[in-house]
Amino acid sequence: MPSVNLSDLRAVPPLYRIAGRNQTKADILVYSVDGLEIAIKDYTSRPWFIRNTLGRLLIRRESAVYRAAGGAEGLPRFLGRLGPFALATERIPGRMLREFADHTVDAEILDRLEAILRRLHELGVALGDLTHRDVLVGDDGAVHVVDLAMSWIGGPGSGRLRQAVFVRFVEKDLFALVRLRDRFVRPSDPAADERVTDRAVRWHRRGRRIKQFVDWIRGKEHPE
Repeated sequence: MPSVNLSDLRAVPPLYRIAGRNQTKADILVYSVDGLEIAIKDYTSRPWFIRNTLGRLLIRRESAVYRAAGGAEGLPRFLGRLGPFALATERIPGRMLREFADHTVDAEILDRLEAILRRLHELGVALGDLTHRDVLVGDDGAVHVVDLAMSWIGGPGSGRLRQAVFVRFVEKDLFALVRLRDRFVRPSDPAADERVTDRAVRWHRRGRRIKQFVDWIRGKEHPE
């Protein structure tokens, strides 16, 4: 990998920028350095309050998760932080699951995603908020998870509260995986549903109700 001084990137325009979907989401700036494509997740342009609260917190948290994962297969290569509001990873080419026109993928794609999740769980990392936007599939079928902002570090040896949250997040990951299988794999696998605990289903339903309430407060429709 070429040596990259991330600070130098601030002085040159990116190849392109993907604006955050709203004021709470980071921009993605893509650069190319000696053949290496770099994606910078950046809250710098967000309003002062968002940048110095949510942005600072999520960048610190996501950076810690990448370090805890230790370069696990299925994650972009972590290149470091760029100040308090941005971090850099190697850019992973591919399509998000949600971009598949027929909403159908080979079952092996989800098997690879499951292997990634299982390995992260072994390393004490749980995603907790896995969606079809977070999973990239390359032309060669390689699978990567590209958003760790809401992840949690736990596992054996952590405190009791942290471990309890970690267990919940692991259950949420496995529940999300089943939902992705049901949505994108045809024919679906009825046996996959049996691997989801009743507790995970209850937590998912509670989370949906909270999200619907928050969206109602914001005046946003919540599609079923």
